[in-house]
Amino acid sequence: MSFKPRCVVVGLVVLSVSAGCGRTAYLERLDQTRRWFAYQDRLNQYLDTIAREGKNVRLRAPKAFHAIEPGKTKSGEESGRDARQPKWAELDFDGLQGAWQASLPLTGNEGYGPAWLYLLSNYDLLAKKENAAKAADFNNDVIRRIAKAVGEAVPEKLQVHDVPFKRGEDSYIEKMTFHAILPGIADRIDDKPYRIRIYNYQKPKSATDSGAVVPEISLVYVLPDNAASAEKLDRAIELSLETVVITRDRPPTGVGKAGTQGGGASKSAF
Repeated sequence: MSFKPRCVVVGLVVLSVSAGCGRTAYLERLDQTRRWFAYQDRLNQYLDTIAREGKNVRLRAPKAFHAIEPGKTKSGEESGRDARQPKWAELDFDGLQGAWQASLPLTGNEGYGPAWLYLLSNYDLLAKKENAAKAADFNNDVIRRIAKAVGEAVPEKLQVHDVPFKRGEDSYIEKMTFHAILPGIADRIDDKPYRIRIYNYQKPKSATDSGAVVPEISLVYVLPDNAASAEKLDRAIELSLETVVITRDRPPTGVGKAGTQGGGASKSAF
């Protein structure tokens, strides 16, 4: 007679524990959903709502930056030089996949100053094995070209820049490690001080392609030294880096103008 009540009590305890575990899992999923939507709200606050995609890279640019379209003639054919290429220096970017321009407010009642963002990739070089050395040196070459164009020395060392910079609530975002030149290479544009900030990324090699050349990208920001709300701009850049996605590792064999790659020859989705 005493056995049955004891079984009932044990059964109730088991059900209570099971219900508690289910509620805990539910609350965890609810919290994860809340954090995800809060993160999306932050992205929408600082970044363009459109994720733009080049040949093998996708990202959302800071909200102040607007995409520059490739140059066109009246007949609709591409002009001799891509309008996305820099006008502030004697410089043509190879592997240009996208470019943006902004007009940023300056401190000291100096009005507004132009700023630019460039997205570069070694994607075309990966189409042919004979361009493997150039593809593997792509990010370093971007730095050398910029330094030469503005008459500055090539920085001796790049900073390791992990994204996201702070883990916390954004710990579910896959970590990416950039190598960056911060605060940037000094330059003067229209007799005003600028910094050219560069973020280089190389996709990690897997165990199966340890000997292969991997995708490399460079993000180049050309920013006035005296931009107002610099902290907000830095936050937007950090969040933009978190949206970078390598969408394709390499072109099909034999496809792409790897030998003559460059902004003028590139047909990007931007």
